[in-house]
Amino acid sequence: MEFLRKKWFKYLFQALGVALFVFIIIRIDLSQVWATYKNIRGRGLLLAAGIIILFIVFKSLRWKYLVELQGERVSLPKAVTIYTASLYLGVVTPGRIGDFAKSYYLVNRGMEAGKALFSSLLDRFFDICFLILIGYLSLLLFPGLFRYQYLVSSVIMAAVILVTLSIFWRRDLLYKIIERFVAGSGLSKVRSGIGRIASDILNEFIHLKGIRVVVIVLLTLAAWTLHYLFFIFFARALGIEGSVTLLIVSISTAIFVGLVPVSISGLGTRDMVLILIFAQAGLSREAAVSLSLAFVVVYLLIGLLGFICWLTAPFHPGREPGQATAKE
Repeated sequence: MEFLRKKWFKYLFQALGVALFVFIIIRIDLSQVWATYKNIRGRGLLLAAGIIILFIVFKSLRWKYLVELQGERVSLPKAVTIYTASLYLGVVTPGRIGDFAKSYYLVNRGMEAGKALFSSLLDRFFDICFLILIGYLSLLLFPGLFRYQYLVSSVIMAAVILVTLSIFWRRDLLYKIIERFVAGSGLSKVRSGIGRIASDILNEFIHLKGIRVVVIVLLTLAAWTLHYLFFIFFARALGIEGSVTLLIVSISTAIFVGLVPVSISGLGTRDMVLILIFAQAGLSREAAVSLSLAFVVVYLLIGLLGFICWLTAPFHPGREPGQATAKE
């Protein structure tokens, strides 16, 4: 009964997001949005598409580096294929369970489940850390969004840092978090023996030393810089003339809103926050919705590339077990 109640709450939140999107759509001039996309600058669009592909490559490089720290060799083309397919599966599966496809690939190659999940855990952890940092810096660079903005954002940032340090200082807390992470993986090979797997993941942190962490941070910085550049170039291709600072704040906020499970991939809620931010800069609601739709374009582009990769990836259901476990 508790499970059904949670599902209904989830569907209710998603319905509210859709309702909010419909409410916004009927209150804007859709012809302006259509004209914006109809007159999009082709050169800027192609440049933006090339940037998002580079973003995927750098994210794949980081995952490849994490896996190779654990002693497993993965070629760059294979890493890009697996990572892109997992991005697609993350979009089309509830709770982004598909993100764990990378780990499933490693399990099929004979790696222990705990070790296989380690790279996915670190992959997500460094992304979240970067987004929190860039979100905080964005609030500092773009004052006036709400009262006591500097104070509130600094207190939240300090709290996040303290909580993160406390978690890594206390092994028992980290153990419990990893247990929950593993339990939500959706992999049948992983769900059994969660305690042992969580312990295996903890033991893998020994690989994070000195220059290795620096390399991971640099790859994360490069990947997310490309991600932000995509939206900046796409905004320019749409004719949105807001400052780069405004666009960085808007992109950061839109990404965070998309992570909150109160709508379908940020539909409605993302549009609303972009409208509020754009209003501060004197830009129209139509411009805000046009930029919000750029996130849909990204999902479609990654979805198309990911679907193609998923059809050829080693963890595809149609593959024979022997093919899935073969070493490169």
